[in-house]
Amino acid sequence: MKILMKSLLLSLCVILCAGIASAQSALVDIPVNTEKTVATATGLTGLPSSLGSPADYCVILRIAPLKPGMKYEATLTYDAGTDIGYAHAWVDGNPFEKDWASFVGIGTGTGTRELRDKQEKFIFSIDPQSTANTLYLALRSNKPFTFRFGVSDRLSGATPNSQDRWGYYFVRDFNADRTAPFLLKRGQSAVAALTPPAPRWPWVDIPVNTEKTVTTAQGLAGLPSSLGSPADYCAVLRIAPLKPGMKYEATLTYDAGTDIGYAHAWVDGNPFEKDWASFVGIGTGTGSRELRGKQEKFIFSIDPQSTANTLYLALRSNKPFTFRFGVSDRLSGVTRNSQDRWGYYFVQDFDANRTAPFLLKR
Repeated sequence: MKILMKSLLLSLCVILCAGIASAQSALVDIPVNTEKTVATATGLTGLPSSLGSPADYCVILRIAPLKPGMKYEATLTYDAGTDIGYAHAWVDGNPFEKDWASFVGIGTGTGTRELRDKQEKFIFSIDPQSTANTLYLALRSNKPFTFRFGVSDRLSGATPNSQDRWGYYFVRDFNADRTAPFLLKRGQSAVAALTPPAPRWPWVDIPVNTEKTVTTAQGLAGLPSSLGSPADYCAVLRIAPLKPGMKYEATLTYDAGTDIGYAHAWVDGNPFEKDWASFVGIGTGTGSRELRGKQEKFIFSIDPQSTANTLYLALRSNKPFTFRFGVSDRLSGVTRNSQDRWGYYFVQDFDANRTAPFLLKR
């Protein structure tokens, strides 16, 4: 009997722990000034029925840390024309727990007109009296829905009267319609958001399967002259953690036609310190033909003998250069012979040209 009771208790513990882990893993973290690619899926348990059932295609985004009194701009990017209906609720408090409240809910869809990289923007502020620093967005759809979502504290200047390149209004200002400021009072204390730890080095972290928007800027001190001086427009990306023996696909996305020259070096070891080495350097530019959402892809693998898990990309440009950069362990299937929608070759395979596998040892 004692053995049976222990077995039952152990089983109950496993079930409870699995439920907690499932709820935690169902959250997609969206740090401020970060953009991620997200997909809705069925099987998400633990949500209240008003936000979604296991049969719905759902995803929960956790936006943090947010600062009381600050204004933010959220951007949802997707390919329109897929006729997907979706709805999202902006929530105070973890919706997998009992204490939560929705500020606003919006129902819409992707429509039937094909529009690549259609955007919806949402402007909101955080009430100065907030005692928490986390906002949740619960999104569900009637079909699998893949989109990019990011939140920035650097406003683009878009307003509810702004129109996108197809002539559609695409900005919702929650402050203007008095839905915001959002008073956050459930969950993690806002105190932590007021004093974030300062990074030791001025790089941009790129975790695997994450995409971030980056802008080169002057004044980046401490780099070797071969990678950039404080007078150059520079950015250093730190890609980690990478696994020995794994293959990855990096994607650099930008708006071509701005006539910006840029170069990037793929580096083993922190380039702000003495022990580093460059695997390869590439010089190119954005050209003069206007091509929105132009991409360059780079395929590489990590040498199985690697003893480190971090790759650095040092990029400099002759003008301020804004781009998106991400690394994925889910290869899209493109090759060096692939052409983009404008007919350009856009893939560099470092393994095929024997630049990789990259042996990381610093």
